Amino acid sequence: MARRADDRAPAIVTAERNNYVGCSSFYPVDDGSFKARKAQFAACHFLMLDNLGTKVPLDRLGGFELSWLIETSPGNHQGGILIGEPITDGALTSRLLNAVIDAGLCDAGATGPLSRWARLPVAINGKPKYTDKAGIPFQCRLIEWRPDKRYSPQEIVDRLQLELAPAGRPKKPEKPSRSVDSPHPTGNDADEVLTPKAEENPVVTALKARGLYKTPLGSGKHDMTCPWVHEHTDQLDTGAAYFEPDEFYPVGGFCCQHSHRDRYRIRALLDFLGVPVAEARHKPVIRIVAGDLYRGVDAAEKELANRGRHYQAGGLIVSVATDPSSGDPLIVPTSAPALTRELSVAATWEKYDARAGVWVRCDPPPRHTGILYDAQQFRYLPSLAGVARQPYFRELDGELVKRPGYDATAHLFGVFDARQFETPEPTINAARAALATLEELLTEFHFVAPHDKAAALAAIFTAVVRPTLPHAPAFHVRAPVFASGKTYLCELIGAFAGPGNNAKVSYPTTSEEATKVILSLLLTSPACVEFDDMDSDWTPHGIIKRMLTAETITDRILGVSKTATVSTRTLFLGSGNNVGPIRDLLRRVLTIHLDPRCAIPATMTYKGAPVDKVRQRRGAYVAAVLTIIQAWQRAGSPRAQADSIATFGGPWSDYCRYPLMWLGLPDPATELFEQIRHDPDGEALSGLMQEWHVVFGETATTVRKAVEAANSYPNLLDAIREFPVEERGEINRSKLGWLLKKGLSRVLLNF
Repeated sequence: MARRADDRAPAIVTAERNNYVGCSSFYPVDDGSFKARKAQFAACHFLMLDNLGTKVPLDRLGGFELSWLIETSPGNHQGGILIGEPITDGALTSRLLNAVIDAGLCDAGATGPLSRWARLPVAINGKPKYTDKAGIPFQCRLIEWRPDKRYSPQEIVDRLQLELAPAGRPKKPEKPSRSVDSPHPTGNDADEVLTPKAEENPVVTALKARGLYKTPLGSGKHDMTCPWVHEHTDQLDTGAAYFEPDEFYPVGGFCCQHSHRDRYRIRALLDFLGVPVAEARHKPVIRIVAGDLYRGVDAAEKELANRGRHYQAGGLIVSVATDPSSGDPLIVPTSAPALTRELSVAATWEKYDARAGVWVRCDPPPRHTGILYDAQQFRYLPSLAGVARQPYFRELDGELVKRPGYDATAHLFGVFDARQFETPEPTINAARAALATLEELLTEFHFVAPHDKAAALAAIFTAVVRPTLPHAPAFHVRAPVFASGKTYLCELIGAFAGPGNNAKVSYPTTSEEATKVILSLLLTSPACVEFDDMDSDWTPHGIIKRMLTAETITDRILGVSKTATVSTRTLFLGSGNNVGPIRDLLRRVLTIHLDPRCAIPATMTYKGAPVDKVRQRRGAYVAAVLTIIQAWQRAGSPRAQADSIATFGGPWSDYCRYPLMWLGLPDPATELFEQIRHDPDGEALSGLMQEWHVVFGETATTVRKAVEAANSYPNLLDAIREFPVEERGEINRSKLGWLLKKGLSRVLLNF
């Protein structure tokens, strides 16, 4: 315990102890106890220069004669400078000590500048790293002793060439200048806010300098020679490793498998190497400088991007996470509190303490994190379009990307083990064998027509390559009775999309509900969304139409005053009895018809368990799809003669339609064309126009007159009643007018 130096000191300060003396004296507190605090400061009697001979060359003193010099560890010294008249002004003492620190003659220390401690020559240095082979600690030695050398504060400043801050306020670091030729900060100016981390971990650098480094072991682990190898049994040089800092071990870790592993940990290693804790963190430093808020925010984004864990997606900061139970990756938007935490991990933040005159660590300021969180555009965060759960074709050049991780060209993050998706040489025979493998999965499903089976295969292909496709149709499995295998077929298709289960939701009943549901689902970039067991048709809500024909959707996030732009590269499935797409969705949703043609379809079983097969060997089945596509490409990408689909005639047809037709299957899009040709609404409108022409010919008329005339023309009245325009037995003229307005520019083929 610290105590006043009095006549009893010689009995206490013995050579086998760690002994120190304070640079300053302090008044006792009211209860007579001793506390080295600023409030009790009495006077400063000497200055202490630390790490002379190691971190500070002795010639830095430039001939300045110290009052004493003590060797406190091998080759490392402390120097004392006696002050002629003790300084009783605490502010002047702080300014003087800070000037010494700023000059690099002493480290900032763990305590305030008024209560620094210097080693005594009659003492040991009890740190374990300085113990010799016999276990004897290092004995401090007095090298120089000049008690007559005493200096005034001004003499110390002049002879050591220090910069003393003006009285009244601590000296802050000078602002680096800006270039007069450019409004942008110069390199030095940028350094004031952001100090990048060292290219190599300082601990690794120190280990190499000491000859203790062996080899990297991967994942931030390094094999090394233990500094205390002489304590090992037979002095074996094995079993020691250094671990780089992470979120759980902020200054890194050290472990030695020999008997002293509990004695020497990371702090002991840092002391031995002379690496300060701040450097051992191996993190960039962001300083909060008034007037440079924008550069602080830029620095925060830059270091967040450098971690390689965060991206920008549709105006949001996001990361990629994996469900531990299913292994399915998802895009996770970062919340404001989570962003604060991530920024504290990404960098060391500092603010200037004007009272102490030093930069001190702090948390990321709410203002900085808030501005970054609310930003809609980002300079450094890479763009993320989605996640890929298997090898994928790069949209730009068609190359099959087999490497997981982030692809800067495709803007996709692959989460998969490429070894599970090995493909054979893509020949025609390999393609036929792959098709047989896929068709075997469908043998127990009761498709109404061959093109329905082809459509199911196209849905499987779409599931595999959906991250590549800017647009793709949805698929609806329809049957006349329940328990016909609709849901099971959707599960099979979805199993090709990713390792997780389909995200099953009810089909939204209103446009407002549709917007909320679809946006919240697409925020996480799910592999497959399934509208299961639908009891109504696919109502063409605005966002439902856009999600099938647009690459992105922009809308406000529910419960947050923030808009987001989400990718639509998700497979959409639906199933239901005697329901399906209507009106504008007839050209966007491809229907697959099932009909078991048995009295009790609920008793059917799928002995082949196709869904289980794909779940267990998903890599092999996905590889079958990739093999067929690659073989089709190698064959010159032949495109069979078929009707063109406006929205889906490009990449979707190339990846999911033409390769199947190349192998002899009927056009998977057959039902899509049938839906368009036999649009019930179109047929009803065509009938209305024919009856309208019979009554009015080429003469223009109003809706009011048409309704009145319909009472005299039963055929016209029946044609109008084909539409939901009646209320209480009367034709609602407003509804009829709106109906006619919507169909005004529609081309009716059979009119």
